[in-house]
Amino acid sequence: MSTEFADPPTDPTLEVPDIGLGPAGVIGDGPVNEDAIWRLAIALSGAVTPFEVGLAVAESGAAAAGASFANLAILDPETDRVRVVHGSVLDPGIAARWAEFGLDEHTPLCEAMRTGRAVLLGSEGEITREYPDLLPETLAASLSATVSLPLVGAAGQIIGAIGLGWQAPQRFGTKQMLRLDRMSKMGAQALDRALAERERGRRAAEEAADADVLQKAFLPGNLPQTPRLEIAAAYLPARDAPMGGDWYDAFPVDGGLCVVIGDVGGHGLQAAAMMVQLRNAVRAYAQEDPSPARVLGRVNRMLCRLAPEETATAIVALWNEETGTIVRANAGHPTVLRCRAGETEFLFPPAGHALLGADPAWEYGQETKVLRSGTTLLFYTDGLIEMRNRSLDQGMNQLKEFVTGLPDLSPQAVCDEVLEWRLRTASREDDICVLAVRIR
Repeated sequence: MSTEFADPPTDPTLEVPDIGLGPAGVIGDGPVNEDAIWRLAIALSGAVTPFEVGLAVAESGAAAAGASFANLAILDPETDRVRVVHGSVLDPGIAARWAEFGLDEHTPLCEAMRTGRAVLLGSEGEITREYPDLLPETLAASLSATVSLPLVGAAGQIIGAIGLGWQAPQRFGTKQMLRLDRMSKMGAQALDRALAERERGRRAAEEAADADVLQKAFLPGNLPQTPRLEIAAAYLPARDAPMGGDWYDAFPVDGGLCVVIGDVGGHGLQAAAMMVQLRNAVRAYAQEDPSPARVLGRVNRMLCRLAPEETATAIVALWNEETGTIVRANAGHPTVLRCRAGETEFLFPPAGHALLGADPAWEYGQETKVLRSGTTLLFYTDGLIEMRNRSLDQGMNQLKEFVTGLPDLSPQAVCDEVLEWRLRTASREDDICVLAVRIR
């Protein structure tokens, strides 16, 4: 936190800034305890949640103000409910009674938040006159004077209030007012930051949930099987990250079965939403013309036109059941790994397989491969081979070495084994999709 702590002026003629504290009283409240204010500042700087900010004020605020008691009220602007964090010195029964209440309650804290001005009650007489219903509990807490300071957020909105209490009557002199002003600004900055972090966390959780719904809704639950082709796939989200733009798909088309894997850059709801658009476009274009090169060309032009700032990678492959061939086109995606007992190699695409979204005029090539029985093809996204402190080539070579030693090359076994290998090898910082097909 960047609050400054210069010594307050001691000139008795100094005018108190117009911070809503009312007129300055007679000076006589003694020197400011800088150590106590520093302790409060340190506690506030380490507070992450609104409750932790409240706890810092409740436990360290009294000493910083030269008071006997402190609490912090947090306002929920959507419900006009007030939640208060009390110090440990307060009687538990009183604390429970005033833990949560409506903003319309007739209390100094609520008045400070409703009006945006501090409420100063320097004696039992003033408390009795202004808030007679609170006098019994004020006396039970051994308090003779109280102050309620509104907390103003960076956008100018009231976000809460600090409450302070003294056992002795107070005259609220100039130095004391300056001390309270510093405390209110410190508390407001810390609470505003914590509320903002909580809101960001809430939005991130909502976005992750929305992305998860999209991802699961558009990743096929059951993959089609043919008399000669087995298919399996798996998806693993990045650790501590929302769902992203990785996807796989397989669906029948005229002339065979279309197999797809792709990856939209980034994470979160935007990447997942773009993934859905590309996945649907591939399906639509493949139904009209399943040629992999033409499908990628049309998807590329669509992406360049509708979202020129986005890029993606993909492989579209067409399996022909009658001829036993697979035709594939690659748009900047990690290359396919071909696996047979004792023989594992990458099927590198021709040079110049540009990313989707990079060039609207790009023409993609395609390659045809005759697959022998027992051959497994492994499609995957870059999260499987990209690892911290290792080059992409190293990741690919390690994947190849691992798959070469697998005794079972059935699609489901390959998917399960390579994901387990990846989790053992390094932390997962990106989504991972794997899809495997095998000729029976």
